[in-house]
Amino acid sequence: MFRSIVLVCCLLLAGAPAIAQLNDNDFRNSNNPLYWQNHKPTKDYWQQDVHYGIMASIDEETNMIDGHEVITYWNNSPDTLPVVYFHLFQNAFVKGSYLHQLEKMNKVKSHLGKYEQEGNGIVLDGLEVDNHAANVEIDNTVMKVILPKPLYPGHKIRIELNFKTYFDNGSTRRRMAMYDAWGFKHYNGTQWFPKLCVYDRKFGWDTYQHLNREFYGDFGSYDVTLNFASNYIVEATGELQNRKEVLPDTLREKLDIKNFAHKKWNEPPSIIIPYSHNSRKSWHFVANNVHDFAFTADPSYRIGTAYWHGIECVALVQEPHAAGWQNAPEFIARIIKTYSEDIGMYQYPKMVAADARDGMEYPMLTLDGGANPGYRKLLTHEIGHNWFYGMVGNNETYSAPMDEGFTQFLTAWSLRRIDGDTLLTGIPKSWYRRQFTEPINTLDINVLDGYTYDALNQNEVPINTQSDDFNNALNQGGGYREVYYKTASMLYNLQYVLGDSLFLHAMQHYFKQWQFAHPYFEDFRTSVFDYTHVDLNWFFDEWFTTTKQIDFGIGGIRKIKGADSFAIHLRRTGAMQMPVDFTVTAKDGSKHSFYIPNNWYQKQTEATILPKWYGWGKFGASYTAYVQIPGGIKNVAIDTTGRLADRAMIDNYKSRGLPISHLAIKTKLDGGLAEQIERRKYQLFIRPDVWYNPIDGVKVGAHVEGDY
Repeated sequence: MFRSIVLVCCLLLAGAPAIAQLNDNDFRNSNNPLYWQNHKPTKDYWQQDVHYGIMASIDEETNMIDGHEVITYWNNSPDTLPVVYFHLFQNAFVKGSYLHQLEKMNKVKSHLGKYEQEGNGIVLDGLEVDNHAANVEIDNTVMKVILPKPLYPGHKIRIELNFKTYFDNGSTRRRMAMYDAWGFKHYNGTQWFPKLCVYDRKFGWDTYQHLNREFYGDFGSYDVTLNFASNYIVEATGELQNRKEVLPDTLREKLDIKNFAHKKWNEPPSIIIPYSHNSRKSWHFVANNVHDFAFTADPSYRIGTAYWHGIECVALVQEPHAAGWQNAPEFIARIIKTYSEDIGMYQYPKMVAADARDGMEYPMLTLDGGANPGYRKLLTHEIGHNWFYGMVGNNETYSAPMDEGFTQFLTAWSLRRIDGDTLLTGIPKSWYRRQFTEPINTLDINVLDGYTYDALNQNEVPINTQSDDFNNALNQGGGYREVYYKTASMLYNLQYVLGDSLFLHAMQHYFKQWQFAHPYFEDFRTSVFDYTHVDLNWFFDEWFTTTKQIDFGIGGIRKIKGADSFAIHLRRTGAMQMPVDFTVTAKDGSKHSFYIPNNWYQKQTEATILPKWYGWGKFGASYTAYVQIPGGIKNVAIDTTGRLADRAMIDNYKSRGLPISHLAIKTKLDGGLAEQIERRKYQLFIRPDVWYNPIDGVKVGAHVEGDY
């Protein structure tokens, strides 16, 4: 009997798949719950692993980084790799780069700094693979390394190199920036080291040249030491390992932002640590589960800290701006709380928002600017990137909407959750401007205004476009802003289609499934399908691969036979199909909500559900809704939530008996100032006017003009 039991157990064990226990480091570890092999998003998924060890010294006299880098790279793919590739991002800014060629094509004249003119971006000094010299080929921002021996599946290599990276001040905007900080240099260290390109399951090697837009990196771990003059205050991706040495409690107390709450804006900073070039500090940071490493350093930085669920929320501000950042630590904590509770838990130990003349995101670190309340929009956006870019690490270069657009959605989401539907803004200093200041709708200004303006003016580009291919334009030209606004509009319209609860749970499912992995658009699409079990092919096809637009209108309202019975005629002049919500206001002021599905799916709603409206393109361009409204109809409005991305909303309102509804018109005094876009109403501007002609003499009257 005993032998039989042993035999059965042996057979069962022989048939079970072997589970390899990993313990290479804290990241590539079977006990790391965030490591991709411990929660694969799909059955056959794989991605590469990397560990960076970097020792770097930043010379404030030469504005140069002198670095030594040791990389361990694991090949988890099923492919044998004879070569590996690196990004040398800072080479985009040197003389003769592809980026400067693009600038010339756009008739932009570049002024190069000294190092840029000399061709110094990132310069390598020797490279070895497993202690053997390796041949390299460099083509501007991409370096090919021919391996001495092929890298087989399941194996790893060790790459060691020395490099120098040069800060400079040419006219082309560089995220790796330096500028004067009251007599010292401020440094933003971004894309500053030779970085392995991603080899992924979809495309293999990511070898796009860097044209000053987006990035893509492997998840892994970083162990980085940064040596600065001792008066510098440094923050970076990762946890500081030697806090007592570089930032002891006594120094931290002196640097607290509360000490400078009443300091005048831009008044020169105090000297807390005297400068000496020969007095140095090494700041040691370790980061796991990240795909990039960045730092910021400035002698005038002051620090504020708050906590949420043990997460350190750090505000890093130049002392002359500290008065405008007093609430920043708590605001950072509220952002972290909002996204964690609504989308998915923030998995890093800290978040830093730095006053750094920028608007850029890195793992655990955002480079920002401005002051409260103006910086609230910027902080919610850049911190939001640590969900879509940071933890969900899509290929930004190939599909920028997956991080920029999703984060633009989060920007409006968090601002509405924290501050309400009206954007918090500063009070204009000018008495005259204050008379014309009006509330700004948070959803419109952050999402729908930009998209519907471009849609109405036929300036769209399909958003499923490679990030460098938007009409060969620079920066956010050529329709690139639709990466932000159209994608965010798409997500709010997905919420409109699915209903609030199902949409939010689908977003949470996607985040949980793909955190610390590399999804593409089809993975998001499949994730939503799998969770909701709703056929949304029509929706994603229209939004991501076409420039079809939403445009519904109310044609008329008429009384029909039957008690309190009415026919409401709706029309669709845009090619895009959508379900339609509309609200009828009765003459007694009561509201009656109706919902018209566009297929078999019906979202959860308290509205009265009407028969389906099939229609797309030229097919099914009109629909008649038959309703009963006791006491009669006063007016009808399509989508009172304001989420439907209708390109022209002025026909979304109808008052019975009137050719144009008063709900579609906004009358205001013309102050001669630049006006905010108003997508919901036709704006009518009125001002008193005086004019003269030789026959009639002086005339006094009113000047009226409109705009939509």
